Amino acid sequence: MEKKINQVSKSQKRDEMIKSAYDIFYKNGFHATGVDAIVDSTGISKRTLYKHFTSKEGLIIAAVNYYHQIMYGAIADYIEKSAVDKPVDKALMIFDFLAGLVDAGNLHGCFAMNAKTEYARKAAEIESACDVHTNSLIELIEKYFLEAEIKESKVLSIQIIMLFEGAILRSKGTESSLPIQLAKSAAKVICSQY
Repeated sequence: MEKKINQVSKSQKRDEMIKSAYDIFYKNGFHATGVDAIVDSTGISKRTLYKHFTSKEGLIIAAVNYYHQIMYGAIADYIEKSAVDKPVDKALMIFDFLAGLVDAGNLHGCFAMNAKTEYARKAAEIESACDVHTNSLIELIEKYFLEAEIKESKVLSIQIIMLFEGAILRSKGTESSLPIQLAKSAAKVICSQY
């Protein structure tokens, strides 16, 4: 019983470190955040941090995975719980979800995109973790396009995600959801061609 309690305690400590690092990385960036800042915010020692994560990059990967889990789940739930019937309209709700985040003050952009940008061609494992998030969103969008019996569903899904990612970057820079609304309008035009 004591061993099981220790495992739960270690798991909780690991989760706390990930959540804390996630918050700090999201606000300050990855290169700008040193291990000392993470240690200071969590109250754990460097030794404990490195016991759970072999490196700062390992912690970043865990934070990207955490982001993917919460964000993908939130997007999928948002779409599934909507009253929208048409599959193409459901697919494009990803823009509505994003606009809601920006309008609520989330102006840090996409955590996975931020990590991928900072570590482009520098850390393949971090890039791979980021790609899981993007590819999952492409698959989610494609699911609705397949329901709509769109033959080029994969190509269209990639085009929509490209607009989505552009909208994320532009809304981050302008601190406005207008780029998201414009991207959704462009996505509707593209979808109408299929």
